[in-house]
Order: sequence, then C-alpha cells, then structure tokens
Amino acid sequence: MSTLPASSNALATTHPLDRRWLIWAIFFVLMAIFLAGELLSPFPYTDTRFVVAYVVTEVIVSTLLLAVTLMLFVPAELGLRLPGRGVAGSVWPVLVLVGAVLTAWVVMRVQLPAGTQVDNTQSLLVIRTTLLVGLNEEWIFRGLLLAAFCRWWGLRRGVFSALVAFSAFHLLNLAAGVAPLSSLFQFANTFVLGAIFAYAALGSRSLLVSMLGHALYDFAVVDMNSLAALTALSPTMAVAPVLGWLLGLWCLYKLWQLRGHEPPYGV
Repeated sequence: MSTLPASSNALATTHPLDRRWLIWAIFFVLMAIFLAGELLSPFPYTDTRFVVAYVVTEVIVSTLLLAVTLMLFVPAELGLRLPGRGVAGSVWPVLVLVGAVLTAWVVMRVQLPAGTQVDNTQSLLVIRTTLLVGLNEEWIFRGLLLAAFCRWWGLRRGVFSALVAFSAFHLLNLAAGVAPLSSLFQFANTFVLGAIFAYAALGSRSLLVSMLGHALYDFAVVDMNSLAALTALSPTMAVAPVLGWLLGLWCLYKLWQLRGHEPPYGV
C-alpha cells in the first residue's frame, strides 16, 4: 500500500506553528526589512529624526504581519485577542512602569527652562512611530515567536527563547551606528524589559496591554532623550532604567517558574 496519501494528509493537518521552516522564514524576512530600514535611513540612530522616518519600515512590517497572520494563523493563538478577566496580577508591572515613565516625561517637560523651544510636532511624529513599534515587536516576539517556541519547547524554554530573540533583534542597531558597548547594554536591557511585557501577555492571554505599554514606554524614553538634548540630563530620566530593571527582574523570576506545554494564550 502506498504511503503517499497518508504523508500528504499529515502535512496538510500540521499546525502552522509547528512548521519550523515557515516560522523562521517569516522571522528572517521581517528582520531583513528592519535591517534595510536601518541601513537606508539618512539619520543616525541617536537622532530623533531616525525614529520619525522609521515609520515607513514599521508600516511595511505591520502590513506583512497582518497578511501573514490572516492567511496562515489563528490570530487568537498569537495573543491577538481581548485580555481575559482578572488580569491585574499580571499587568501591574507594565502599568507601574509605563505610569512612572510617563510621569517622569511630564515632570521633565514642566521643568524645562522658560523659553525652551520644543518641537511638539516632532513628538507627535515620534509617538506615531512608537505605536507601530509596540504593535510590531509584540506581535513578532510575544506573539508569533513565543507561541511557536512554547509549542516546540514548552512554556519556560519558549518564553526565554523568545526573550533572547527579542534582545538579539536589537543588535541590528549596530547597522545604524550604535556603538558595540551600547548594543550590548541594549541586549541586556531589552531582555529584562521584555520580561515585563511577556509576563503581562501570558497573564492576560492577550498582547493588547503589552502592545500599548511598549508603545508608550518607547515614546516617553525617546522624547525625554530629545528634551535632554535641548537642556541637560534630568534625574527623572533614571526612572526608566532603574524601575524597569527592578520590575523586569521580578518578572523574570516569575517566568522562570513556568511549567508545561499548554498554548500560551489558552486556545
């Protein structure tokens, strides 16, 4: 008896998240788009105009993610769903971090010396980009990769593998002129901060809180750096790294306790 029909049927019924070649292909195409955006930018990474101009790359990535997700995956399996009930125990680190960083941003703006010329239009353009950054990076790393890795290797290994991928992704900034030592700090920092977003996503069974929190956090940090360039460094800028690491280390401890192989988003 021929085994071809059975083999074909098995291939047809394979879950998309179990097709490793497919997940890696999507991932590397997305990374190539991000890298191209960095290489083609006329502005250095430390220039706020880099963030503003990078919106084009983020739109391309968003469009591809939407098409791929609708064609190949069940959106809810990637965390693209409303948060479940009783999520306060998992989202509070994100809420505390974002609330504190936005407060520091407001304080820094209020304390600007009289007569300081602030480009509010540029700030609006920055948040336009960071909204897409939060959407895309959570969709890729806490959505697609985390869901796939947890199916392949279990919850704990899957979550930590997705965190490593998220950190390694930021090494692409070397192509935009970021110094190697700064890139290593970004690698460590994004690993720790990524744990906060992962903890919220897993606990709420949704990416929505993480997406919004990620977008607002990035906006506040970028805009505070722009304000510092106009005047001087402010002590309020220490809120983001200090609180981020404290909350992130706590979330890493909680994530290390994960066990099992069930789908991360419960579907």
